[in-house]
Amino acid sequence: EAGVADKIILTGKVSNQTRFHLFNNCYAFVFPSLSEGFGLPVIEAMSLGKPVFLSRLTSLPEVGGTEAFYFDDFSAQNMRKTFEEGMANYLKNPEKAERIKEWAKQFTWENAAAEYLNLYRQVLA
Repeated sequence: EAGVADKIILTGKVSNQTRFHLFNNCYAFVFPSLSEGFGLPVIEAMSLGKPVFLSRLTSLPEVGGTEAFYFDDFSAQNMRKTFEEGMANYLKNPEKAERIKEWAKQFTWENAAAEYLNLYRQVLA
């Protein structure tokens, strides 16, 4: 109906090489998960400057922050509107891709380890 069926790829499980190729060559990463714990794929897409579209109903807003676009509900009309407005925003703002990449840089294993160490110190204090 919206004329995008030939542009959407539902991959299922893929190899690391294929995943990187898909992230590198996509226009956007749409991840309307309802049961996501952290969202490593979101960070992978953002590290390449791709616009990400996420569910607001999970922990994903903590990952996407202010640089992601969010679905408030999953009606086709709302999802289409969110996607169209988000892509228009992304394409009109050339600096958006760089801001997305910068946001993703905070999610490193080193930062995660430091946060856990901090938490343990607080608990043991």
